[in-house]
Amino acid sequence: MPHGDPIASAAAAVIAAAALVAMPALVAAKSVEGRFVAFGPGNWSCEDAIAVAQGDHPGSQGKLDGFIAGYLTASNVILKNTYDIQSGEPVSAARKAVLEFCAENPRVNLANALAVHTQRRYPDRHSVPR
Repeated sequence: MPHGDPIASAAAAVIAAAALVAMPALVAAKSVEGRFVAFGPGNWSCEDAIAVAQGDHPGSQGKLDGFIAGYLTASNVILKNTYDIQSGEPVSAARKAVLEFCAENPRVNLANALAVHTQRRYPDRHSVPR
């Protein structure tokens, strides 16, 4: 499992969310070759993320939760007309949804699982504070 500090994980989440900016039809942005760099927990497989969530890797829970929160925050900052990608729902709801997706897609990396989550949430996002 990759190691890294929480600040680097949050920065990685910002970078990963930046890929969402260029999504004209909510298609994940990637390089011309269809690839991108994921940092910290974004590189973890969904299988590893589930193991962390279940407590099989003590000390990594904070990295997982920090990455998810950072990714969502970056989405709010970067996505056009987005105040709250979670539409008022807590980060714990995103964590649950992402881990459910991961259970069905264990080989997907965590960055892509969060990209799918934000794509699904995008139509219902809050554009202004409520």
